[in-house]
Amino acid sequence: MKTEIEKQLNILRSGTLEVLPSDGLKKKLQKNRPLIVKLGVDPTAPDLHLGHAVPLRKLRQFQDFGHQVVLIIGDFTAMVGDPTGRSKTRPHLTAEQVKTNAKTYTGQAFKILDKSKTRLEFNSDWLASLTMDKVLELVGRFTVTSLLQRDDFEKRYKNNEMIGLHEFLYPVMQAYDSVVLKADIELGGSDQKFNLLAGRELQEKMGLEPQVCLTLPLLEGTDGKRKMSKSYGNHIGLTFEPWDMYGKVMSIPDELMVKYFRLATLLDETEIIKIEKGLKDNSLHPRDIKGKLAREIVTIYYDAGIAKKAEVEFKARFSGSKKTGVADEGVAELEISAQSLEDGRIWLPRLVKLEGAAASNGAARRLAAQGGVRLNGVKLTEPNAEIKITDGGILEIGKRPRKRIKLV
Repeated sequence: MKTEIEKQLNILRSGTLEVLPSDGLKKKLQKNRPLIVKLGVDPTAPDLHLGHAVPLRKLRQFQDFGHQVVLIIGDFTAMVGDPTGRSKTRPHLTAEQVKTNAKTYTGQAFKILDKSKTRLEFNSDWLASLTMDKVLELVGRFTVTSLLQRDDFEKRYKNNEMIGLHEFLYPVMQAYDSVVLKADIELGGSDQKFNLLAGRELQEKMGLEPQVCLTLPLLEGTDGKRKMSKSYGNHIGLTFEPWDMYGKVMSIPDELMVKYFRLATLLDETEIIKIEKGLKDNSLHPRDIKGKLAREIVTIYYDAGIAKKAEVEFKARFSGSKKTGVADEGVAELEISAQSLEDGRIWLPRLVKLEGAAASNGAARRLAAQGGVRLNGVKLTEPNAEIKITDGGILEIGKRPRKRIKLV
């Protein structure tokens, strides 16, 4: 019979990529007290998406075992911007932009977390009041050499691309969050490994017991290539309308379905293994399984009845085309030069202008932000997104007649 610690280890380690150090989680659990488990999210955009939900679900598992979950809204760090995975410096966000975005984050996070058991913190409460002597003390515990070892900085340095001095401060600030909270555990995506370890290092140097770092897989977006991000226009938001959420899931590449089942649904691993096997031996049809995936995800954020209605609406509207799933017989064509595309992508305002729905980039951005642009039934709301388009895709803009994209 498994002990309580073994039970917790089995569940809490499931789905993780790394536990650093490898025996750290077990040693923390053996303390037989509620652990302080930290997750930080920077409100750089107004919406959370399924990619954010991956660590939030792991956080909920800790919460269900009685540990103290701390959700940090990085309202101060967001003004700097996490350089992780970035090939150039992030645009600066104003305090007002961050404040507006932060208002929406908490309600969305509580779609997954138990609000009554969640400690909510804003890191401006301790970072904004740091004096220069304290900042110098903190940065003095790190070296430029160690910071340049992270992949994104190293690549930019070798390519002679700009690295803002403020970007070096980001991992220091995130690490200081762990010091203030005396965190036992910190969660993050695999791309956050450097930042998580920085927290562990700073705690140790300041005389605290270092935290254990749990890294989790990144969820690719609907383009199937890059991690889910609103800035890439490949995200599925937690507050999307049921029909939009269903349609977005239906647009993901088939090869991502099993990963989505594991990271974005509540399905038991035994059932996921059966689905994986059925897809490999062709005993299950990918279209049917993707429909099941979409229903499962919509059910989590709404309910089973709404998920079924979203499916019926999706099928009723897009039941004709073998290529796109869109009823497109007799639809006029919009010709686009394939050579003008970069990796098959087009800037959304340019696409809107090509269709003739806007006279300027500004007008095109506003149209997209208002939800007036759909591609293959999926609403495109990020005004500056680079959109992946394919031959035969169906474009709908406002009340204008839909167009079938033809690459020439």
